Amino acid sequence: MITEKESAFRILSRREGSVQPMFDAAPIGPLSPSSSLLVERRDLEPISWQSHLLEDQLFHFFMKPAMIGFSLKDGAIARIPVADGQAVFCPRREWHNIRWDEGISVLSIRIPDSAFMEAARERLRNGSLEIVPKHVVTDDRLTHLLFALDAERARGYSAGKLFVDCIETALANLLITSFNAVAPRSIPRRGGMAPSVLRRVIEFMHANLDKQIGLKDLADCAGLSLSHFSFQFRASTNRSPHQYMLQLRIERSKELLTDSRLSVLDVGLEVGFRNQQHFATVFRNSVGVPPSVYRTQL
Repeated sequence: MITEKESAFRILSRREGSVQPMFDAAPIGPLSPSSSLLVERRDLEPISWQSHLLEDQLFHFFMKPAMIGFSLKDGAIARIPVADGQAVFCPRREWHNIRWDEGISVLSIRIPDSAFMEAARERLRNGSLEIVPKHVVTDDRLTHLLFALDAERARGYSAGKLFVDCIETALANLLITSFNAVAPRSIPRRGGMAPSVLRRVIEFMHANLDKQIGLKDLADCAGLSLSHFSFQFRASTNRSPHQYMLQLRIERSKELLTDSRLSVLDVGLEVGFRNQQHFATVFRNSVGVPPSVYRTQL
């Protein structure tokens, strides 16, 4: 019999608002800046059968091939081959058993029900949130989002909270549209935001270029839910909020680079980039040359 005491996993607990780690091994890199999207990358040694309970939706994104043994409590054992770039969904609110015989590299993502409901509260009827667990999922959209999230983690979350918030909302919408037991209601996308609302949001962005604002700050400014805001903003601008914020920061930085009294680092910090390397990378991708070269061409 597998007991909780033997587990190399730890229970995800809501007691006192804390979340305990999922594995005994320490995660690689910094913690996510999101208060709800738990992101943990680990390289793990082989383990014998272990048992754990998850209160929230969790999935593991595998960074290299693995063979996983899995069963629900007292259920039949399945051996699951997982390829690089595939995800394994873990049923929430159920005890289940797991093992692997070789070392694995995995990105674990936890999305609480509260995040699902906040991200798409217009789309789900009360009680209709029921993600259908699938042992192995291959979905190009999911793979793209999770590789982007892992790359951002490896950079120390230099893009800031808004980027992670946008990924979280995209993940929540993908899961409820593709894996929920009950089909969600669609969000009207025609026309985007009212011009006055869009103008108010963009003015808020301009006023906070140097700050690490979140998606909820922008949604509150527009008077919309997170999910509705994300859809409507993209319909109005053809960009995600994070992409649009980057565009504003680059345009402002081009103006500031004309002031020779400011160093390149000063300019990057002034428009909200957290370090010079991230500023230089985003500027070069947008303009075609690094900010230092752009300045010499003025």
